[in-house]
Amino acid sequence: MIDALPEKVRRAFEHALGPVGQVWDETCERRVDGVQPVATIRPRDTGELATAVRLLCEHGLATLIVGGGSHSALGNPPRQGRMLLATEAMAGIDELDAEEGVVYARAGTPLSELRGAASEAEWELPFDPPGPRATLGGTLAADALGPQHAGFGRARDVTLGLDVVLGDGCTARCGGRVVKNVTGYDLIKLQIGALGSLGVIAGAWIRLRPLPQAREILTACVEADDKGVARGLAVARLPSARAVALVDASLAAPVDPLRSPAHGFLLVAELAGDEPVVQRDSKQLVSEFGAEPSRPGCLERLRSLQGEAFGRTGLRFRVAVLPSRLAAALEPLAESGAGVLVYPGTGLVFARYSADLEADTGSVEEMWRAIGGAARAGCGHARLEAAPLWAKGVRDVFGAPPEGLGLFRALKERFDPAGILNPGRMAGGL
Repeated sequence: MIDALPEKVRRAFEHALGPVGQVWDETCERRVDGVQPVATIRPRDTGELATAVRLLCEHGLATLIVGGGSHSALGNPPRQGRMLLATEAMAGIDELDAEEGVVYARAGTPLSELRGAASEAEWELPFDPPGPRATLGGTLAADALGPQHAGFGRARDVTLGLDVVLGDGCTARCGGRVVKNVTGYDLIKLQIGALGSLGVIAGAWIRLRPLPQAREILTACVEADDKGVARGLAVARLPSARAVALVDASLAAPVDPLRSPAHGFLLVAELAGDEPVVQRDSKQLVSEFGAEPSRPGCLERLRSLQGEAFGRTGLRFRVAVLPSRLAAALEPLAESGAGVLVYPGTGLVFARYSADLEADTGSVEEMWRAIGGAARAGCGHARLEAAPLWAKGVRDVFGAPPEGLGLFRALKERFDPAGILNPGRMAGGL
């Protein structure tokens, strides 16, 4: 039986935020990596968010932060979490400047809504992470990306400004709506990818991208060796290449059922930009690789594959390596039996494993050894992105503690003095 909140705490929230049930409730049904909060807070704007976080800090209530839930599997299991802070009610687009190509939206705004508004204004939203319920705040907090990240850039590259509520309830604003405004620029980099452990993102200014004149998606079959990797790298360097992926034969069927190879890689390439450039690059892919136009929905299925959870015994690792060392990094993964999805242009590898049995920690250790070998061979690093709770307990999901762990601990103490925001989720259990 989970203990309810003390009556004085409940009254404090009701007095500050309004009637119970309007802003928060005590019927929390969501578990996060085995932790069951006792109540949910749903602030509707930055003011309510700041008030809520201040009260959480004053009462020392460890809090788990969620947006749409698309990336809630990322991170170490929380040490505790009495409360759940959901940003879903903080939704809406406050301003979209069609002339400048910038938009300000609140954290709980679904990316689908943002994408639609940008398209109507003849712009593109530069985010494509997996997850149909992905929100702006969750995407930024997780630094989430999808197949088009090579062309769009990373989240921190397109974020012009952030409004963040720190762990003591203070509101911080960094950056702004224009590119040349660099006030607080480093704070933007700190908050993006911090999983809400340094503050709760309330809203953001995002730089949109012009719509391309032309767009084509093609697929081809290439070898599963150094030559196939080299082909993928060559395609990724084409001027119009916006998304290039190599999917090994064990995973390719859901992406393109009619063209998936029996051996080797399925090459998926999205070309976008000026029409003459796209046509030229498309002809090159057809002549050199035998590429064909993809089936409808190919990129969407690729995105789903990247974010898929593989059942009760499935694990998904992300390995980031130098593109020039990609072939060497893939060798230990192939030897260990991993299914891989590769973005050669940026050196990102998503490796999928399935444990034979639940709670088979020995198999998980073997997977980590293979992943560590791939990261070393590629001069990069790795993390466990999704796994059942029992598998997360084997090691820190972010791998070996980073050299800057002491600095991050100091930042955690500065921005979240009571240690209430997603405690334990980040590297080193911070």
